[in-house]
Amino acid sequence: MTSITTWPRPARSRPTTPTSSWCCSDAERSGWEGILCLVLWVRGPYISGMSSPRLCLALLCAFGSMASASAAIDIIEADAVKKVITIETNAPADVVRYTLDGRDPDYSAGVYLAPIELPEGGTVKAAVFVEQKRVGPVVSKSLPVSPSELPNPAKVPLTQNRDHRVYDWVQRHEAILALNKSGAAATKVVLVGDSITHFWSGEPKSTRVAGALSWDKYIAPHAPLNLGYGWDRTENVLWRLRHGEVKGLRPKAFVVLIGTNNLNTNTVAETVEGIEAVCAEIRTQSPGAKILLLGLLPRGERPDAMRQKVAEVNSMLVTRAPKICDRYLDLSARFIQPDGRITRAIMSDFLHPTDAGYEFMGKAIDDALKAWGL
Repeated sequence: MTSITTWPRPARSRPTTPTSSWCCSDAERSGWEGILCLVLWVRGPYISGMSSPRLCLALLCAFGSMASASAAIDIIEADAVKKVITIETNAPADVVRYTLDGRDPDYSAGVYLAPIELPEGGTVKAAVFVEQKRVGPVVSKSLPVSPSELPNPAKVPLTQNRDHRVYDWVQRHEAILALNKSGAAATKVVLVGDSITHFWSGEPKSTRVAGALSWDKYIAPHAPLNLGYGWDRTENVLWRLRHGEVKGLRPKAFVVLIGTNNLNTNTVAETVEGIEAVCAEIRTQSPGAKILLLGLLPRGERPDAMRQKVAEVNSMLVTRAPKICDRYLDLSARFIQPDGRITRAIMSDFLHPTDAGYEFMGKAIDDALKAWGL
């Protein structure tokens, strides 16, 4: 599918020439005045006895109700051939959140930042948010297709906000774009992944770091850039790759570890196809770079259904690796004890490595990069 990276954000319908500090249109201003008059008429006796702070709070609540009612949103098919969808609203673009999996957007949904590449059979749902609260209706648009041709969600680029209690997804994306402008020439190795990569160490800096010692020992000497994002799935990596995170870079190699979060919602086959799509996008963006693909790390204290899915993904990657990467490494055996258990000494929560776990990863990555003369 064609990558759309240069379109501007949809124009806001709100007038840009303010008539007052509120910057309201005549219709909006009339709405504010109507709400205010109604509040004063209905609650006049009560308001007259209010302290100033309580009066301000009451008026802000009234204005907030009007803001919720006036937040309009529309989904437009901007390019019927390329299936490009835009979202237009009279609210600031950074408070529109959307989903592509059929569920109504909540605060964990990604922020709308650019036109959406929606495949045939896809559905986009969007809504306006003020802080963490959804205001106004959820609007949706679907592109019809026969059930046998439904798109693989692991391959449809999408933003996300699932780990908002730990970090801001959009802010990290913007920080990476800024780093690329200032230090693109220095980056030799790019690590692409989810929280396992994100919380290892490196730039851009994270508030949570679990493997600084091993990072400094094995990864830092390779002039790396950390493109790991907590809770990312393959579709989120695809969105980032297509929206500037490797633009201008000339790295010698990519290290890819992504897909474990897909197994919460996708099948094994869908997850593998998503990983393949990520590697293919890297080839498109950086055709001269090597790709070191890591198998998914085992998870769970003891063998279970999820651990089995991880093993199935890795088994499929073994057969497909020659077509999608330059080298494939499955490090599962380093994390699993002879009795099948994973210990907290290696993975603090049976998913994310400790520094001891990152030591295994770092040494393996360092050896692979050195074998390529890097």
